[in-house]
Amino acid sequence: MLNLALSLATAGTPVFPCRPENKRPYTSNGFKSATVFPHVLRRWWSDWPDALVGMPTGERTNVWVLDMDSYKGATEADLPHALPPTRIVRTRSGGRHFYFHHAGLGNSPGRLPPGWDVRGQGGFVLVPGNPGYILEHDMPPDDAPEWLLALIRPKPYVPHPSQPYTAHDHDHYVTAVLRSELAALSGAAAGTRGTLLNRTAFALGTFVGAGALDRSEAEHGLLDAAHGCGLIDVDGERAVRATIRRGLDAGTKRPRALPERDRTPMPDISRLLRKVRA
Repeated sequence: MLNLALSLATAGTPVFPCRPENKRPYTSNGFKSATVFPHVLRRWWSDWPDALVGMPTGERTNVWVLDMDSYKGATEADLPHALPPTRIVRTRSGGRHFYFHHAGLGNSPGRLPPGWDVRGQGGFVLVPGNPGYILEHDMPPDDAPEWLLALIRPKPYVPHPSQPYTAHDHDHYVTAVLRSELAALSGAAAGTRGTLLNRTAFALGTFVGAGALDRSEAEHGLLDAAHGCGLIDVDGERAVRATIRRGLDAGTKRPRALPERDRTPMPDISRLLRKVRA
């Protein structure tokens, strides 16, 4: 496997070692450790001579991979149209990896049929030449067709239309907390967004449980903020909604204690978020 790793690195493809029993990276930084430096590769394969060769997908290699898992019953007939000719690798389980030019995708399958997955930015694959990974169609990756990208990419996000705002329809305490929570989420950096979304949903859920906030307004405010920080573009709206639902459910079970004077009409979260962004 060292020779395979060195061959790819010489061609400019960064690689890293993976465990043969579960395909997980040996390195603590995972695919982020991928390198083209021979001395690093020789040290790794000296430490882990049984390691398989992994390759990051996304910007570093300019490819994303469409993963067809035959073990789960997936076939090309599941797709609405035929895939174009492109680089194809048969996997150890009998599935297929279809290689395409990187198109800004993450690792969310979007609306693909069951048994189909995506390896894009933040993902990786095992390369052909590993045991059980065979290059079936040797050609450069092609551009993915628009119909396929449309299935994977999240639908354009449409912000929730807010109700007409009345200057005195909420109290300052609720407003201040919501503004702080949603501003932090809207400006969250990559690597923290998922965790922060869950925490923020929990925090808003405590207001829902206390009767100080309408749940649907909380959901739409959180979606707006998740869209603002780019999380929906990366994880997809379905995954983001699931995180919001879990966080709100947990927070609702632990209602926030509010002073009597704070039990006022529900705030308009969408308006608050627009003020934060401004």
